[in-house]
Amino acid sequence: MNKAIVYSLFFSTFSYIAYSQSNSSIELDELIIEKSKISNQSKSQNSIVLNDSLVENSVGTFTDFLQKNTTLYFKENGYGMVSSPSFRGTTSQQTSVLWNGIKINSALLGQTDFNSTAFKSYDNIVVKPGGGSVLYGSSAIGGTIHLNNQLQFNKITENEIQLNYGSFNTQGIHYKISTGFDKFAVNAHFGYNKSDNDYEWIGKNRKNINGQFFNTDFGAELAYKVNTKNTIEFYSSSYNDDRHFALQTPYQTKTKYQNNYNRNLLKWHYKTNRFLNTFYAANIKESYSYFDQLPTNSKSGGKANTLYFKNESFYNVLQNFKLSGFLEYQKTTGEGQGSGLPFSTQEIFAVSVLGNYDFTNRLGIEVGAKNEMAKDYENPFLFSAGLYYNTELYQLKVNSSKNYRIPTFNDLYWQQGGNLNLKPETSHQFDINHNFKYKSVTFNISTYYTSITNMIRWIPTNAGFWEANNVDEVTIYGADVFLNLKKQWNNHLVQFNSNYGYTRSIDKKTEKQLTYTPLHKFNVQLFYGYKNFSIVPSFLYVDEIFTTASNDKASALDAYGIVDIDIQQKIKFKKNPFIINLKIKNAANTVYTNMPERVMPGRNYHIQLIKKF
Repeated sequence: MNKAIVYSLFFSTFSYIAYSQSNSSIELDELIIEKSKISNQSKSQNSIVLNDSLVENSVGTFTDFLQKNTTLYFKENGYGMVSSPSFRGTTSQQTSVLWNGIKINSALLGQTDFNSTAFKSYDNIVVKPGGGSVLYGSSAIGGTIHLNNQLQFNKITENEIQLNYGSFNTQGIHYKISTGFDKFAVNAHFGYNKSDNDYEWIGKNRKNINGQFFNTDFGAELAYKVNTKNTIEFYSSSYNDDRHFALQTPYQTKTKYQNNYNRNLLKWHYKTNRFLNTFYAANIKESYSYFDQLPTNSKSGGKANTLYFKNESFYNVLQNFKLSGFLEYQKTTGEGQGSGLPFSTQEIFAVSVLGNYDFTNRLGIEVGAKNEMAKDYENPFLFSAGLYYNTELYQLKVNSSKNYRIPTFNDLYWQQGGNLNLKPETSHQFDINHNFKYKSVTFNISTYYTSITNMIRWIPTNAGFWEANNVDEVTIYGADVFLNLKKQWNNHLVQFNSNYGYTRSIDKKTEKQLTYTPLHKFNVQLFYGYKNFSIVPSFLYVDEIFTTASNDKASALDAYGIVDIDIQQKIKFKKNPFIINLKIKNAANTVYTNMPERVMPGRNYHIQLIKKF
């Protein structure tokens, strides 16, 4: 830990210098409470902001929401079941999810289940494609997804209630309240979802059996302005669900999965003209139980407890030169319950720096570096470098980085098969972003190349059990394209949104496309609004998906296209306006699957009532 002491002294000195010069006339950008300033640090990468109106008017799962609005592809074990992403051709464990600035990927599994994420609890969701391990740590290889809550001082009290009902006895209740005073700001929110999920398997003469699920979530956020320089924030979120796993055949044994988490986060912001420091202290508890022989109580599971501390410092050295430094410490304990995971502990200490220099008001560069120390494996030295160029009509962003993913608890400590000799997965990434904007037309195209080594796979051994090993190497290249057009006249509004993803993800050994990675994915939405009425037809296309490493056509999943129609009417009833949304999902009744023998729902209907007061 000698390095840790040196780094700590360096950052203490850095913070002292920043503080001692804080009375200069160069002012730091205004602090935005809803997220850490770290979100704005990488100027050479694109971000997709999915705002509160998109979140508000959505029904269904987080998978549905991201599948419709981004180029991410999701491998879903039936509707509402376990859902894992492929972000730019990477695996589910190579996408990092952050909650108000801290990582929340499962310590046990290394990934986030997007059907166990209460996305309607958040005020905005930011998707950042490309590597980001210097800023966001492990798993930020394919990209990062940021779940943010907003807190606002001096705000009138706002209440919002949503009631949803749809096919398959699908029900949802969501409530939010937010208010702000001179020194206090408070949010609270609650959500409940349930579904029998017993839809017909089109053409199979049977229903989806044992697919029912429900989940609840509760959260609250609080901000207190101590004085003009200090602000304290507290975030809390809890979630639990109970999901039965749909059967592939009617004769299988019924199973289900229960998932719980509790997250608490304290932030302290200290801000002067040129210096901003944010300190984080967080505790994350997660647990799961798998019932393998329903209706008996036979089960296995696991739990983990994480203590997380982080300090972020941002300093405007000059008007055109900004320097940032980050210290992180994380301690996680975990153990299995009726499974092969013994009680284990993992500690990580990390230090990183990032600098931005603007040559002119149009051209600038950024450079970052990170070093991390852990007990059971040696982490690589990480770097990032980028260039950005801006005009009124055109923006160029070029970025290169080295990123990584650490082994999970199961990879390291599972008995038998865990491997303490594992190395972190390592990637080198390069991407170029061209962004054009002219009047009401926005066009973005991003091309990228990623090389991943030491990919962790569980493979059979001569002793008869499976073991985690660094065996695979993957090369990925592709492009993301986004187009937005808008035209407004009188009381009419027409808007066209589309995104397209081309992904070539090649296993170097077999020279074949990785499984569950479509070559093409395409979304298009056409919005038409007139006064208080709107209609939005949308189309999703997913290309053929290989399910075997040999890319066997016989076992591949067919390409499919899905049509959805959203209709909204704002109704003014005396002095109590409200919104009614009608959703028609899979309007063409298309037969499709995301996993073999996991037929997804045909045409289904949902109605949503939104009331604000």
